[in-house]
Amino acid sequence: MKSVADLRERLQEMHARTAETPLFNPVFQLSLDLSRKLEAGELSLDTIEGMICELETTALEDRAGRTRRLLDLPRTEEARLGPQFTDFGAFREHWEHPRLHAVFTAHPTFLLTPDQASSLADAITGDGSVSNAACTATEDRPEVTLAYEHSRAMRAIGHAQDARDTIVARLLSAASVQWPDRWRDLKPLPFRFATWVGYDMDGRTDIKWYDSIGFRLAEKAQRLRRYVARLERIDSGHKLLAKLHPALAYAEARAEDFAQDLTDPVDLSDAANRLTDDHEHKLLSLTPFIAALEEEAQSAPEARAVELLSLAAAMRADGLGMGWIHFRVNAKQLHNAIRRRIDGGEMLDIGSRGALAVLRKMVAEVEPKRANFGALAIEASTAIRQFLAMAQILHHIDADAPIRMLVAECEQPSTVMAALYFARLFGIEDRVDVSPLFETEAALEHGGRFLDALLQEDEYRAYAKKRGRICIQTGFSDAGRFVGQLPASLAIERLQGRMADAMRANALTDVAALIFNTHGESMGRGAHPASFRDRLEWPLSPWARRRFAAGNIRL
Repeated sequence: MKSVADLRERLQEMHARTAETPLFNPVFQLSLDLSRKLEAGELSLDTIEGMICELETTALEDRAGRTRRLLDLPRTEEARLGPQFTDFGAFREHWEHPRLHAVFTAHPTFLLTPDQASSLADAITGDGSVSNAACTATEDRPEVTLAYEHSRAMRAIGHAQDARDTIVARLLSAASVQWPDRWRDLKPLPFRFATWVGYDMDGRTDIKWYDSIGFRLAEKAQRLRRYVARLERIDSGHKLLAKLHPALAYAEARAEDFAQDLTDPVDLSDAANRLTDDHEHKLLSLTPFIAALEEEAQSAPEARAVELLSLAAAMRADGLGMGWIHFRVNAKQLHNAIRRRIDGGEMLDIGSRGALAVLRKMVAEVEPKRANFGALAIEASTAIRQFLAMAQILHHIDADAPIRMLVAECEQPSTVMAALYFARLFGIEDRVDVSPLFETEAALEHGGRFLDALLQEDEYRAYAKKRGRICIQTGFSDAGRFVGQLPASLAIERLQGRMADAMRANALTDVAALIFNTHGESMGRGAHPASFRDRLEWPLSPWARRRFAAGNIRL
């Protein structure tokens, strides 16, 4: 047994013996055979290593083949962007609103090394073969740290940005042929990207608040670097580079400040002071840059105009970061935080009508306060630290991109009201989307009544109208753990329909519905194994979409 073919043949021979006794284990017996041959000197470790490498490359090639079939990649000449339009208004409506928001987590980084991931990607887009160079010894695998998770997520988002840029450029080029007098007014936004790596505190203790600030600063520097590189390719002497270059240098310096060990309060204070100081190169909004690029495109030659408008579209989509960000806390963390602000709160049942009445009054009467890094450094509550960190990001890093606040295991409307109270207290209500996560048995069973009650709250209604959207999150992944994947899938579909009904019943059809369906890459975590169309329709079915369309609700 010196090849994988030998191993397969031996395994088949032993598998036949299971007909004699169901207790016989062919896999266990094969491992004993290998062990005995190794002890007898009939098999070397080098030979075993070669067989492992062969199995590894075969597995990667099989995965590449499955992924190619899933994506059903068309040949370049056959690639089509989407529906054909004859009306400019319909084309514009279709492409100026995201077809999908994609949130990048880091879980896949646990399986493959960077070299294996690159080999897999090359195989998917190439001839499907994987070389033995992709084999990685266990000791050569990178340690899975928070920084490693974040870097891999950012790398993936960077690839997605490049793909979106290609789509946007093709959209603009196609529109220039069909509507030569109007295409320069287009503002395509086919996809948005986001991540929660470095911001999700639910169940994690390895993320400090200054880690989140540091990651956002690093993302700002990385995105500005990509904007600068893109503009330099268009025109190395472009006038906007005179502003972007120093803004990039400033962002890189602040990111470096927060990349250091900040456990010493003095070092932390120095880094925070440099970030909060007014500075001529402290860039908080890309609005003037977007306006300048679009204005220039109006009179530029067609090829240059496509490039300028594509860059403006990227800036509009991502802002001063690699994408939008999602903070997350657990409902219990919010309950603990809000109880400290209510007389007798430690005995209060947050799910009671009395608690909801108290929170209703608190939200209506709270006066916004401007917090600083000093308050963040001394705050003991995880939930409040999240809101304080969001406030600092919006005030000192990126004032344009809104932030999603996900509330895990949320089962009560009062939990959302507690989150709204803190968002209003710290003056960020207009830039934060509070999003309850429906994943537990109670939340899925009573989710319809939850949404009905929440959408009847005047303060929440005013907040939703100000934000222009109502956000929820459904947890296919963890709902499978709570109630099982099949019951969870049916319950989530029913919940989505109930959301559309609740919005219509409460006269909120003038705001958008945003549903963040979280699922993994396996059937056990909510991913469909067939086509990509099936995978996209499974978490948000045509039936659920029709419920929103019937109410004329943007989804």
